[in-house]
Amino acid sequence: MERHPRDSRLRYTKECLYSAFMQFLAEKPVSDITVIEVCELAGVSRKTFYKYYSDPFALLAAMQDDLFEDYRERTAEQPADVDHVMPTLIRFVDDNKVLVKAAFENRGPGNFIDRVLDDLFAQYRESWEQANPDMPPADVEALFYFAVSGLFGIVQRWLLVRPEQPVDDVIAQAKMLMHIADPHRARAYSSAR
Repeated sequence: MERHPRDSRLRYTKECLYSAFMQFLAEKPVSDITVIEVCELAGVSRKTFYKYYSDPFALLAAMQDDLFEDYRERTAEQPADVDHVMPTLIRFVDDNKVLVKAAFENRGPGNFIDRVLDDLFAQYRESWEQANPDMPPADVEALFYFAVSGLFGIVQRWLLVRPEQPVDDVIAQAKMLMHIADPHRARAYSSAR
């Protein structure tokens, strides 16, 4: 289903399904959400639901597609520097906690989390390779995924274990830890070996 359908009925149906599904996601895992309850809350027939989605996981996947596009729009103007994009990314997660939490709990092909990791690497690969000219590209890639996966670990822990933690504290903690994993520091470590 396209992100912003031109047909107002289709757009309204999609919004109703998304809204109902989000209410259930806030209360329970996707595996416990039924099509019947989503349709009842959305005021949509099951036939209409199945016209667009095969099951609640397909609806979650479609919502993650939209979430990824929203993330891309939010970070499009950010400079190629993790320090600049990190607060924007964490605030984006804060604005979309329920859906990002569901993405962490339901990782699979096309998952929002993995798409963001790959997107960040595509954006920052060159700067990390320039910061580590003596490191083979495969090692730079491993270093990047190691560092940024740690950032996602902080976000995941915040969403799943410490949801009461203020977003500014999460950003400060992430900045401090990412500073330690800065590619320039990795180069200094590499040359000291």
